[in-house]
Order: sequence, then structure tokens, then C-alpha cells
Amino acid sequence: MPKAQRERRTVGLKYCRSSLSLSLILLALSCQPPTPPEKLVGQGIVQKVVPADRRVVIAHEDIPDFMRAMTMSFEVRDPALLEKCTPGERVRFTLEKTDQTLYLVEIEEEPAEGNSSRTPPEPSARHE
Repeated sequence: MPKAQRERRTVGLKYCRSSLSLSLILLALSCQPPTPPEKLVGQGIVQKVVPADRRVVIAHEDIPDFMRAMTMSFEVRDPALLEKCTPGERVRFTLEKTDQTLYLVEIEEEPAEGNSSRTPPEPSARHE
């Protein structure tokens, strides 16, 4: 086999090994399990239920280390949760947050603390 042909074959094999190594590294990185969602708990008063959009609007208090008090629309992961929501009702809810999503995953009525005429928090912003 001529020398020039052997050199081309050697370069070709090196290129194939490099490509194979890079492919294996990318495959290994893509197989990493996703980061589990962060759970955040909030309290507030249901303002509106929008079943067609799978959303509930809540005037909520501060959610520590996440957001200040405001009125905001949250998408529910399970539309059956909307059946537990009644406008004017004080609730405790759980959000699941990932890098790309934010879902309301649990909601329950909060018992009145002696005064059932508690007013919603003063929202500093409104997001519907």
C-alpha cells in the first residue's frame, strides 16, 4: 500500500474515533435524569377559575424565596384540581417549578383562623 494511502487511512481512523468519542459523551450527558421539580407552598384567595385554560387565578401572599405577593394565574397539572376551587375561598397551594415550567399541583381550602372575613393580600403586581 502506498505511503500516501496509508496516511489518509490513518487520518480517517483518527477522525472516526474522535467522532465516536464525542457521540458517546453526548449520549451520556443526554441520559442524565432530569432535575426534580422544586416544591413551593403558597397561601391566598381564589379570584377566578378558568377551566378552558386549566388555570386558577389566586391573589397570593409572598412565596418565600420565589415571588412577592400578587394576583397571578397558575396552570394546573391536573384539571380535576379546579373542581376544588371556589372564588373567594382562602387556600393553601403547592407549586412545582422546573427550569421551564410552573404548575399548581395541590390545593386545599384553608380553615378560617377565627376571622372568616379576611381580605386578600394587597397585590404589588397583577399577572393573569
